[in-house]
Amino acid sequence: MSMGNALTSGDIPAQIRRIGIPVGIGVLFNNLFQVVDTYFAGEISREALAALGLSFPIYFIIFGLGNGLGTGASALIGNALGAGDKDGAARMAAQGLTLTVVMSLATAVVGIAVSPQLFAILGAEGEGIAYNMSYITPIFQATTFFNLVFMFHAALSAQGETRPLRNFLFMGFLLNIFLDPWFIHGGFGLPAMGIGGVGIATALVQAIGSLYLGWRAVRSPLFSVLRLNMLRPNLRLILQLARQGAPPALDLSTISIGGFVVTYFISRFGADAVAAYAIASRLDGLIWIPLVGLDVATLVLVAQNNGARRFDRMWQTYNTALRYGLILMTVSGITVFVFAYDLIAFFADDPAVIEIGVVYIRIGALSLWSKPLGFIGFAALRGIKRPMLPMIISLTRMIALPAVALYLLITLLGAGLESIWWTITSITIGTGLLAHYCVHRLMPRGLLSAGPTRS
Repeated sequence: MSMGNALTSGDIPAQIRRIGIPVGIGVLFNNLFQVVDTYFAGEISREALAALGLSFPIYFIIFGLGNGLGTGASALIGNALGAGDKDGAARMAAQGLTLTVVMSLATAVVGIAVSPQLFAILGAEGEGIAYNMSYITPIFQATTFFNLVFMFHAALSAQGETRPLRNFLFMGFLLNIFLDPWFIHGGFGLPAMGIGGVGIATALVQAIGSLYLGWRAVRSPLFSVLRLNMLRPNLRLILQLARQGAPPALDLSTISIGGFVVTYFISRFGADAVAAYAIASRLDGLIWIPLVGLDVATLVLVAQNNGARRFDRMWQTYNTALRYGLILMTVSGITVFVFAYDLIAFFADDPAVIEIGVVYIRIGALSLWSKPLGFIGFAALRGIKRPMLPMIISLTRMIALPAVALYLLITLLGAGLESIWWTITSITIGTGLLAHYCVHRLMPRGLLSAGPTRS
């Protein structure tokens, strides 16, 4: 792996595949990790399955912080590498690690303190709150490990190296298959921990992952020029990271807050609806896995070529990634629509839960074609250091529009559960088209340069 200009020349489709496929494979196993949790929680009880559903928005607070800061750091490191500023790239990576540790500790303290109130808002009460807390508390306690995984991956992916993340996520999936039933039911000297064991297993896997990715990052070319004094807080660089990283962190956190909004209205239709939503949400995450790989590849390639002022390569990256995404998601939408019953029935035995879940993912399948517009469009905007627009669009898509629309439909007009699914689908399509429009308005253009950039 060279830290030079390897991503500012060469075959773009091949580079997208080289960067994106390992990420996609890794995220597949990360989502299967969640599927394993869902499967074993379902074996405990319906209440345990509902606990995962209620905890998902809170869990995403951690995910949003780590992934957002990592995304911002990757964009800045990539731009610096593209411009040939190796020392600046190393300093940015070091400041990212410092900021990650500080923010993670604060998130853990605040998260554990406010989670009981959040669970109460979502409808839990009495012993139900304590039950949910037994799952989410160890996850918050491991926030630093979660976020170091993202930051080490950001430093590696900015150099075009995404295989370490794939390796960790595959290893984590295998570990979880073993750890979940052990920690849930006990044995070999451990007491049975129930749903709390699922949270502890997740925390342990993240701790192992942060050590592995840290080891791989330290051995990379970027860290070869990093010195310990670069870890000392530098206000100027931290502010740059905050400006670039806070919007995607808030952007991803909108998924958590939006999850609260949607779950609040779904909970009015009973525990079966919440359980079906928990299953369908995780399946939805599996469906658009390829887009995460395309997202990372687009961000890295656009960032480095923006730093190198290779605007022609930026546009070829965007158009190629978008073409891949549209093909994959159209095929996925058709597949999900046809096999919806089998997909939901794999995780649930209750006919009511299955029926609700099938309706949800079939309606959602109609918007899958538009998801690449959002994923890849947001990545391109962040690559050119314009992260505010993705955040604003996400705030609108995940919070503002659902809150207003569902209040009008459910509270004022008394519409049924199906109206929630149609609302989410319509908003997804509309905001995807908006993201595509913003890229065409804001990403700089230039004359095609010579070089092997065939598509």
